[in-house]
Amino acid sequence: MTDQPRKAVSHTAIAVEAAALNDFYRNRTLLLADEIERQRQVIQSQQKEIDRLIAENASVEVEDEAHA
Repeated sequence: MTDQPRKAVSHTAIAVEAAALNDFYRNRTLLLADEIERQRQVIQSQQKEIDRLIAENASVEVEDEAHA
């Protein structure tokens, strides 16, 4: 605590600041949720590519064994 006297603050100013903070956090949350969704889509796409490459590799191994 400080020894400075308390200053009167307008209730309107407090409400405006609270609304601004709420807007900031709401927007930040929406941006983060959007980024999470984009990252989820990238991961899903990469998993599909991994699965495709695994299947392709398995078929090549089967062909190699058949020719051996």
